[in-house]
Amino acid sequence: MNGPRLPVTWPLAVLFVAFPLWWLLGVSSFIWPVVAIPMLVILLRWRRVNAPVPIILWFAFLSWVLLSGLQLDGGGSKVATFAYRLSLYAAASVLFLYVYNMPRSGRTDTKVLRILTVFWIVVVAGGYAGIVLRSATFNPPIEHLIPPSLMQKPFMQELVQPVFAEITNFLGYPLARPAAPFTYTNEWGGNIAALTPVAFAAATAAGRGLRRRIIIVVLVASLVPMVISLNRGMFLSLAIGIVYVIVRLAMRGRVGALASLLALTGVAVAAVALTPLGHLVFASFDSTHGNSNATRLSLYQQVTAAVSQSPWFGFGAPKPVTTGVGQVPGTPAIGTQGQLWMVLYSSGYPAAVLFIGFYLAVLWQTRHARGMVGLWLHTVPLVALAQIAVYGWLSAEVQVVMVTCALAYRSCWRPVSALARSGSEDPAVPSPDVPGGSGVSKRGSGVVAVR
Repeated sequence: MNGPRLPVTWPLAVLFVAFPLWWLLGVSSFIWPVVAIPMLVILLRWRRVNAPVPIILWFAFLSWVLLSGLQLDGGGSKVATFAYRLSLYAAASVLFLYVYNMPRSGRTDTKVLRILTVFWIVVVAGGYAGIVLRSATFNPPIEHLIPPSLMQKPFMQELVQPVFAEITNFLGYPLARPAAPFTYTNEWGGNIAALTPVAFAAATAAGRGLRRRIIIVVLVASLVPMVISLNRGMFLSLAIGIVYVIVRLAMRGRVGALASLLALTGVAVAAVALTPLGHLVFASFDSTHGNSNATRLSLYQQVTAAVSQSPWFGFGAPKPVTTGVGQVPGTPAIGTQGQLWMVLYSSGYPAAVLFIGFYLAVLWQTRHARGMVGLWLHTVPLVALAQIAVYGWLSAEVQVVMVTCALAYRSCWRPVSALARSGSEDPAVPSPDVPGGSGVSKRGSGVVAVR
């Protein structure tokens, strides 16, 4: 007798809905490749695994990253960190393929969207926790299982030790910039920027009712931790995404949706500008505060100068800043100040081209995503690419972006009812006549199919 079957979305719920639990346990940075294993097993059991053609670019990127590991020098700690980052890229691959190949169902897509929305609410709540609890921390249970010699490594401490906020003097006085449930404030800012279009999509999909009102309330509430985080890359990337949606709505002639978005944007801007939060926004863009811009520019210059010595495969992993007398304390490692620099320094120019090329191809192919929900989902890779030079995507943001890209592809397909009328008998196979050739078909050429 067969027992009850788990819903197809259960791995996503384990990853995103239960994320606060993994963070409290100290394992949130490692949960992605762990849960990717059963997802991969499920994928292998499905009778067909399909993917859009740009996946070739992604797997070429993974292969190049693997080859760049030959450039590693030093002890086992560098190999371990290299393997960790590679496992995150691999987990993102599995997530994309898993969501892309889930059975055709509007209900399934809605569940995935709601799971991501819950994760967005978790990130907003983490922002408020950072404001309230500031530099408070605790020892997670996982510390008792890790050898003390390994826990002494700064990289491991950063991955395991829960942090509510980073205390900085960016404006000339101590300020708690939200970080929970992630490791860094910039990681929090990158994720909230990528998830905000998902929240807009969820509000649209919810229709009129309590769920939509809750999402709108949380959207307004999210402005407070977003502003206090002082994440300029977050502001700019999200602004680029919103402007893009406004332009697309104008081109489509969607006057009602355009007016609603402009009104909501105007209210948000006014709410920030007319409150004490406005001072923080303007101060964060004031170049006279701190040396953040100078430090970043110096690290970028070091990356480009170093990669010119090893342009094909980079150096395998970021390296600490050193001088003639040794490592410079308190200075970020070269290749850690943005996903672009991470890929470029660690794996060379070809890897960077393949990485960016994949997301540009996805952005192009999903441009015909249906409705407002599809348009917002399609915007997520644009927002992520806009911050690629200032924020890292590991460990969580690359997973969020890949799931959303898969949902954007699914938004390009015809509804299930139309698919049934076309004669397809396979609910897991998308429609063959997707605009832009981004769909999947038994006889189409716009995909890669593994049987």
